[in-house]
Amino acid sequence: MSATIRPARAGDGPALFAIWEALRQYNASIDERIIPAAVSEREFLAGLDEVLGRDRSVAFVAEAESGCVGFVTGSIEENQPDRLPPLHATIGYLFVAATHRRQGIARSLFAAVAAWATKRADVSHFEMPVLAADEEATHFWRAIGFSPFIVRLWAPLSALDRES
Repeated sequence: MSATIRPARAGDGPALFAIWEALRQYNASIDERIIPAAVSEREFLAGLDEVLGRDRSVAFVAEAESGCVGFVTGSIEENQPDRLPPLHATIGYLFVAATHRRQGIARSLFAAVAAWATKRADVSHFEMPVLAADEEATHFWRAIGFSPFIVRLWAPLSALDRES
């Protein structure tokens, strides 16, 4: 592996903003329904401070000689009130620069969040959304043990106006 995984710090914000923007643009490029909202670097840095300050969230970076080459965010979320267990871990964002993929960095970033989540007695599993059009991400998550659970469907309101 050509990167070191460590907890994110507020000072990582500018570098994380740049690669987060790359991730958002990548997501938009694989599915036209993804329309990134305008988020300034200042707003991103404020959000990063919130993530780093909460007990129920975490962020890790992958650092190489060239700087920050990846990151992951994770959090603890509540399940629907009618479903047990009451909490689960989730991945918010996971990104590794194209130049550093297939080197185990994504697995190591995920492992850092999993180790963090394992320390919580009230969490027993992960749940998270994955873009259906992102075959590379789907393959990655399945390769490390994830399987489909709840499928989220999408339709524009105009499609629902048609009479059957």
